[in-house]
Amino acid sequence: MSSPDSSSIVIARLTVIRLVIALLLLFFLSWLQWQNISGLFPAWLALGVYIPLLAAGLIQSRHQSSETALLLHLGIEFQLITSFLYFTGGASNPFISYLLVLLVYSAYNLKKEWVWFIALLGIVDYTLLTQFYQPLNLTSHSHSLAGQSYFDLHLAGMWLTFVLSSLVLAVFIPSLVIAKNRRRQELSELRERQLKNEQLIGIATLAAGTAHEMGTPLMTMEMMLDEACEQDRGLTSADTRLLHQQVNICRQSLQRLALAGRNSQLHNHDVQAYSWLQSLLHRWRLSQPNALWENKGVEHNAIIQQSALLDQAILNLLDNAAQAGNQPIELRTSSDKQHWTLSIRQPDPHAADKLDHTGLFNSSKHNGMGLGLYLSNASIEQFGGQVHLSSETTGATRCIIQLPVIKLEKQRKEAK
Repeated sequence: MSSPDSSSIVIARLTVIRLVIALLLLFFLSWLQWQNISGLFPAWLALGVYIPLLAAGLIQSRHQSSETALLLHLGIEFQLITSFLYFTGGASNPFISYLLVLLVYSAYNLKKEWVWFIALLGIVDYTLLTQFYQPLNLTSHSHSLAGQSYFDLHLAGMWLTFVLSSLVLAVFIPSLVIAKNRRRQELSELRERQLKNEQLIGIATLAAGTAHEMGTPLMTMEMMLDEACEQDRGLTSADTRLLHQQVNICRQSLQRLALAGRNSQLHNHDVQAYSWLQSLLHRWRLSQPNALWENKGVEHNAIIQQSALLDQAILNLLDNAAQAGNQPIELRTSSDKQHWTLSIRQPDPHAADKLDHTGLFNSSKHNGMGLGLYLSNASIEQFGGQVHLSSETTGATRCIIQLPVIKLEKQRKEAK
């Protein structure tokens, strides 16, 4: 039930409980001594044994312990409490209820077989204390026959209650703990599977984005080769340089994908939002040579969390905005204490119509999102962000991306 490390914590908690019960027993014995009750020396001796037991618990709580050590502690304490109760009234002593506390503690922290052993030990000890004990003569008068019968009935009821409680706890508590541990393990496995699925989806998204990035260079190389073949001429030095440039773009895209594949968890790191966006736009220009944009507004510099998955999501949204119209897209950034916001606007009056009717997976709704937008939104949500896509009355489209701010810098830069 308990691992070695957790058994040390369990013993430490048991030591705290022992300290409390030892103080209570000390006050109880002191009160009996004040009442001039004789024959208490064996009880004081039994209480004195609590000192080495407390010391042993304190030492073992600071080192790795096994479940057997916890079982040994509980077994010794059961017998120690039983010895104390024998000299202080037996089953009539109200401190006998502490045996039930020890049983509950064992039920939560021991294996089912050991719980049954502790429960049987407690029942035997309780049963013996109802028959064999040294009574406490707290009053000078004797009980009547009716009073003695009532007292015997009271003891029998207490014994039966303890037996039933022990059996119930021994049966149900381990089952509840096993069920709790099983649910905890299932939740852990579910979270692990979900994390793996998210990683696979992230790598798949990067793969799709890489294929999209390589589409333009491959198309450029294909057009150059077709033109050279049709005109039956060789490649010029300018054509060769362009082909090498396009091959480098494809190689860089594949290297980024391979790096993301090796880094299966897609580690995140903090970046300066403005610098990150500029480098991302430069990368976008390499894959989309005809892409045009305008930066507008004041840049509120912020620190955000970034990874290759987020890069690809932003690139997908830029591609969608550029392909939705024939005009340069408008970029605007802002930030507050909670969010860094990037607005991507396509001012073309026919952008909304093209967005609604292009792509196989577009929604039939007026503001429906296609598959690429859906995947980008899912990727951004993994970073605690949001994507809002809307169309304006002029026919233009606007995509607003919000990402949580890690830190907001005081410095502001004018976007150019």
